[in-house]
Amino acid sequence: MKKILIITTILIVCLSGCVTKQKYNELQDRYKKCQDELTYVNAENIDANNTMKDLQSQLDAMNDQVKSLIDDTLRLSRRLRMSERDLAKATQDYDDLLKDFSDLNVSNQNTMNTLLGDLDKYKDELNAKEKVLNAQRDSLEAAKAILAEKEARINEMENILNQKDAEVKALKDKVSAALKGFEGSGLDVYEKNGKVYVSMQDKLLFASASWSLNEQGLNAIRNLASVLETEKEISVLIEGHTDNVPYNGNGQVKDNWDLSVMRATSVVKALLQNGNIDPVRLSASGRSEYLPIDDSNTSEARAKNRRTEIILTPNLDQLFQLIQGN
Repeated sequence: MKKILIITTILIVCLSGCVTKQKYNELQDRYKKCQDELTYVNAENIDANNTMKDLQSQLDAMNDQVKSLIDDTLRLSRRLRMSERDLAKATQDYDDLLKDFSDLNVSNQNTMNTLLGDLDKYKDELNAKEKVLNAQRDSLEAAKAILAEKEARINEMENILNQKDAEVKALKDKVSAALKGFEGSGLDVYEKNGKVYVSMQDKLLFASASWSLNEQGLNAIRNLASVLETEKEISVLIEGHTDNVPYNGNGQVKDNWDLSVMRATSVVKALLQNGNIDPVRLSASGRSEYLPIDDSNTSEARAKNRRTEIILTPNLDQLFQLIQGN
């Protein structure tokens, strides 16, 4: 594509005779910069998805650890009860021996010696069981402390997640209110996996095979930009999607991949032009025809699949810091 663009540029220069070599070089530099930025954005998107998977794996591992600690605590509690019963029995046996010892005829020295030996033996066994019981109690207390620490960390994470869920719901309600006037025009606002999705069908934003926003679509983007101006901690990913009908274009846009990217980029530019939004928060990607909503080979299904999705992701830095700190 780059070679075609260069050849096209050269032809334009040759035909018009009014573009300088310096202008041509500037165009080349801008084109390369755009390519580099697209590669960087795609890499950032992959990294973000990988990070979310890692976080989910870490949370699952922590849940497994909590379950294991609970099981250990129950097992230790059962062993403690058994030891306490054994101790009570040994104490009762000891008391019985003392009673029997007092009733024996003191003249029977051999029997007395035997009983004294048995008594020492029971004392040793009792001392050994007391040591085991004390060790089990110490282990139980340590396990309880570890479990309490784990529960505190899990509760803190759950509080953060609940807070984020509440923020996502509030964001969804705010976005829905801002775009209420476009209901029935191919607009859908919904929540999924802790994110807010704004799905706009092709008919709302673009003419067929075009990546220039129409007036209705531009109004919708303006309303959305007014919300994103106030939600400064929200990251915004714009994904362009097409149907499975091949796009046979010419020039820079040749297929559905190019078309989906151009449409996503058009929405990014419109957001920046109509709102005071930090460009760092925005990214664009083209998904072509490969993530359809409806796999049916009908005109209605293809209309659903021709869409632009604006994915709003809350800031999870607080949760990341908690996980890294532990």
